[in-house]
Amino acid sequence: MTSNVQRSNKGWLIAAATAAAAAILPMTQTTTVSADETSDSNDTHASWRAKTVDDVKSVLLTAGKEYTVQSGDTLSTIASATDLSVDEIAAANGVSDVNSIHVGETLKLDASAAKATNTNVAPKADDTKVNAEATAESADTQAQQADTQAQQADTQTQKVEKTATTSTAQPTTMSTATHAVPTYSTAGNSYPAGQCTWFVKNALSWVGNNWGNASGWGASAAAAGRTVDGQPSTGSVVVFGAGSQGAGALGHVAVVDSVNGDSITISEGNFAGMAYHTRTISASGLTFIH
Repeated sequence: MTSNVQRSNKGWLIAAATAAAAAILPMTQTTTVSADETSDSNDTHASWRAKTVDDVKSVLLTAGKEYTVQSGDTLSTIASATDLSVDEIAAANGVSDVNSIHVGETLKLDASAAKATNTNVAPKADDTKVNAEATAESADTQAQQADTQAQQADTQTQKVEKTATTSTAQPTTMSTATHAVPTYSTAGNSYPAGQCTWFVKNALSWVGNNWGNASGWGASAAAAGRTVDGQPSTGSVVVFGAGSQGAGALGHVAVVDSVNGDSITISEGNFAGMAYHTRTISASGLTFIH
């Protein structure tokens, strides 16, 4: 009788151990599937990366008082890269939800515009003096901007005269290829005042309007029938890609004043915040529009 009881107890222990092992296996398999699902390469949110304040500042070097929202931007990051607050940028651009901006949207970064928008609410009697001071400050700012634009206009006139003199005095190496009939407008200047694109268009009347950001000028010019290659020539446009020789995320363009072997002397606008600047650089790796 004792032997039969012992065998019965052993059989029961084996059955219990088998059931416990079977219960553990699904849990192990479930953990493995969950890990695979978490690392799914089709996760559409994995590629999104928030931009830093330094990223935005690098773009603002050429963006002036308008900034085009890019992937990874937030209103808070843009505000941190400027002297404006989130509320000021939102007020100046009619943004009702500061947590919602869209890629491709253009934001005005003009401090005076933000202040003017914030003062549109009807003032209380006690605020009359404050509003009068704000209005006077805005008027002073606008007067300063008008003076700056007048100085830039004078600089551009001098630059055009200098370019004409340089082109006459030095032999040109511009391509002799016949250009197609222009399929773009050359009248006026469609680019934002003070930008490098605006400077080049003012200096070279044959440059087309609406060619986009500086980094895309090569493709736009080629599509319009201009010659685009890697050979510099006096009077041509030099195009810097994003990050090339210190250019920002939107690229940079300048005028080639002279060519000396592998080096070129260029003139440019909006370089390090200056309206007019010249320097001698290497032509290696750059694109030229003729």
